Amino acid sequence: MGEIDYPDDVSDPDGAAYLFARLFDPSPEAFRRFAEDYYEVPVDLDAVRHVYVLRPLTQAVVTVLNADLSVEDLADDLATAQHPSVAS
Repeated sequence: MGEIDYPDDVSDPDGAAYLFARLFDPSPEAFRRFAEDYYEVPVDLDAVRHVYVLRPLTQAVVTVLNADLSVEDLADDLATAQHPSVAS
């Protein structure tokens, strides 16, 4: 509470613009930027687009996104999200 004296030489002193930009840009490109920043690894944009348009999730796509997971590992999450998947 109270008045906040933001510095003049900082474009986003409280980080609100950075955080809200992620909420208002639902594109695969925005998610990729978030994931690369958060996980500090490269993220394949074609794989992210595959998920975004709700194509059936294949093992090949899962492997591109995370080589340590299988479609079977994600079965419960996919069912909850009602995301289509195929076993191979």
